[in-house]
Amino acid sequence: MGQPIAAAGVPLHGRAPLREAGSRFVLYGAGPRSIEDANAHRADERLPLDDLYRATRPIAPTLAELLGA
Repeated sequence: MGQPIAAAGVPLHGRAPLREAGSRFVLYGAGPRSIEDANAHRADERLPLDDLYRATRPIAPTLAELLGA
């Protein structure tokens, strides 16, 4: 998205059963870089649509290839 991205971690609890089972995973998504900036997990959580569109660009062709389109 035109910006260097450093490897970082954010504690998320939605994947706790996977983590407890010993699975390792990577989350990829769009939006603000911090939970506070996104106002995450609140009624007015926000995601700028331009961020969503830019984040979708690498995912769409990858899914099409995986699904045999």
